[in-house]
Amino acid sequence: MLRILFTAHDFASTRFLPEPAPSLELKFAARGLRRGIRAPWGERWRCNALAAVPKSARPAVRQLGGHFSWALTPTLAASTDLDEGMDTVLGFGRERVREELALFFGAPNSGVPLLLRYAVEGDRDAGRVLVHGTRTAFSATMQPYWADVRANHHHELAQHGRLLASRGVAAALTTMLPGASWRGDCLRIDSPQDRTVRLAGRGLVITPSAFWTGPPLVGELPEQPVLLAYPAPAALGIRVGGESDTLAAILGTTRAAVLRLLAAEHTTGDIARELGISAASASEHSAALRAARLVSSRRDGKAVLHHATVLGQDLVRLNTG
Repeated sequence: MLRILFTAHDFASTRFLPEPAPSLELKFAARGLRRGIRAPWGERWRCNALAAVPKSARPAVRQLGGHFSWALTPTLAASTDLDEGMDTVLGFGRERVREELALFFGAPNSGVPLLLRYAVEGDRDAGRVLVHGTRTAFSATMQPYWADVRANHHHELAQHGRLLASRGVAAALTTMLPGASWRGDCLRIDSPQDRTVRLAGRGLVITPSAFWTGPPLVGELPEQPVLLAYPAPAALGIRVGGESDTLAAILGTTRAAVLRLLAAEHTTGDIARELGISAASASEHSAALRAARLVSSRRDGKAVLHHATVLGQDLVRLNTG
């Protein structure tokens, strides 16, 4: 059982990561390359990703997934840029680096030579190899699917953000974490870990993960918000290979292109020119999108300007390929 103890300040400061954390998803993806991922798309992704990993990055992938730690590092997860996160961690003093890398890769005595050489001996060459291999591994296994990872993340933010606004933090947490319940100010989560985490005013930062299908995981370091990662619902998949454009499947190819174009304001004539369609067709598609509240329109002299609404922008973001 995982137990998280809240104070009033922790309830007030509970929030979602605004974007998915590349280092966190890479940690889970590396484990998935070795052991598979229990998802409908898992085996297709694994086959494609294994074939895409160059020989130079395979040692980094083995180290990422071979000594899996159930702990997480809030420092790396706080960065939405993989290079920036790694640079931040490797810029710390030796003891802090050792602590951060142990949380990310596994226990410091796990026998990972490259990790030990950098964290214990301060070997800068080992550090450069570690960073380069991690970056290359991300490019091969994660970058082609990052649009779907972001779409899944924003879907969860939208869904649970509405729930949080209408019913509060307690209800939102038990809804997003299956099997979770409250006992006073303690959030109890079904988990093979027997662990109690006292937030003690540090707050809780929550993130869904596309590549993790196990129980919720917690990462904590002194004087930092505690990180809680949970598996995104299985319905939020990762498209592999030539799978279809979901927005086009909903709206049709041309109408989906119009909605994507209207992320910025355009006139009816602009739409026609940009997409190579007639003015009448551009007007028809924008009118249909406006009727569905996905687009708003306003007159500016003789021209009509169209722009995607918040709902339309959400639909594009959640179905970006």
